[in-house]
Amino acid sequence: AQIKKFEENYNVELLQMYGMTETIGTPLMNPLDSVKKNMGIGRPVIGYEVKVIDEAGNEVPRGEVGQLIVKGEPGRTLMKGYFKNEQATKETLQNGWLHTGDNARVDKDGYFFFVDRKKDMIKRAGENIAATEIETVLSRHPSVFEVAVIGVPDEVRDEAIKAYVILKEDYDVSENELIDFCKQRLAMFKVPEYIEFVSELPRTSVGKIQKHLLRKKHDKMNRTRDIR
Repeated sequence: AQIKKFEENYNVELLQMYGMTETIGTPLMNPLDSVKKNMGIGRPVIGYEVKVIDEAGNEVPRGEVGQLIVKGEPGRTLMKGYFKNEQATKETLQNGWLHTGDNARVDKDGYFFFVDRKKDMIKRAGENIAATEIETVLSRHPSVFEVAVIGVPDEVRDEAIKAYVILKEDYDVSENELIDFCKQRLAMFKVPEYIEFVSELPRTSVGKIQKHLLRKKHDKMNRTRDIR
C-alpha cells in the first residue's frame, strides 16, 4: 500500500531488485513489462542463474526457504574473488556459484522473496525464524520508531528472541505491552522473550544495523549479571 501511494503521489514506478557488490550487477529484478510483485526482489535477469538451496546444497521446492546462490560470468557479472583473501573466496564461491548468505524463497511463478540474512535467522526449539518478520510486526506499533531483533543463547531452546526498540519521541509503551502486541500477530514461538529499549542502534558507515554488536551487548550484560 505504501509503495502504491508513493508511486501515485510522485508519478514514478518503483522496481524492486536484488544485488550485492559480489554480483557486480543485479541478478534479480521485477520485470519492466509484466507482472510486478512489489514485496519480492524479482526474477533472474539475463546473464545470471539464481536458485535457492538447503544446507546440503540441494535446490529446495518452491515456497521453502533456503540460501540464495547466484551464478554468472566471473569478471563480468560475478566477482572473481576477494582481494588477497583466498579462504573467503573458497567459502563464498563454490563450483561457480556465489553463496550470498541471504535466505530467500521462490513462489510458484518464479519470483524470489528475500527472507533474512542467513546469519540473522533465529533457531528456536528446532524452528527457523526470520528476524525480519518480527521486526515488521513490532515496527507497526504506533510507539515504535525502529527495531532490531536478534537470537540470544537459551539453554533449553537453542536461542531466545530479543528485540532492541527505539521509541518515537514523546511516545511510551511497556515491554509487556509490546509482547502482547506480538502475541496477537505472531505464532507463539515467534514472540520475543525480551525487549530492551535503547536510544540508538549500532550501524556501519552506510547505515546498516550491526546485529553482531547487539549480540555482544547482550552477552556482556549477562556476564555482568553472573559476576554480581
